[in-house]
Amino acid sequence: MTTAVFIGEMLRYFIGFFLLAAAIGKLRVAPQFQRNLVQSFNISKTLSNVLAPSVIAAEFIVAAMVLGASAWIGMLAALLMFCAFTLLLSYKFFTESVVKCSCFGEAERAVSLFDLVRNLLVILSIAIWLCLPNGAALSVQVAILAAALASVLCVLAIEFHGIAALLVRS
Repeated sequence: MTTAVFIGEMLRYFIGFFLLAAAIGKLRVAPQFQRNLVQSFNISKTLSNVLAPSVIAAEFIVAAMVLGASAWIGMLAALLMFCAFTLLLSYKFFTESVVKCSCFGEAERAVSLFDLVRNLLVILSIAIWLCLPNGAALSVQVAILAAALASVLCVLAIEFHGIAALLVRS
């Protein structure tokens, strides 16, 4: 096993866990997520009733692909999903300055520049994974270590807004 394979597995777990956290967070505040779609993205309530569960389902499905046997296709789907989300959020953020997405269940917090930076780092992580060798089987112990480190990265990424805001204030 090489370091590149280990890093690749850690990134795969990170993206999978990150997508699961996003889906669960949105599911927890589903009615508010739907309202945020209507208010922040100027879509109809009827469309938000279809779009909100579709986004949540897509995040769950892509997470399962990334963590399962379809990792390559899942990571490509995650890359497209995060690029689309980030472009849309960036456009709304820079043109209207206040946009709420309930990314991880924060129903009332507006998207910040830190959230956009985080999304760019997630996109970069996926791109790095796509360039690394993959497919090599890790021992159970090494896979658990990679998953544990990915869990820490996931928590840091989810809390990136708060952590970065604290660091900037210091």
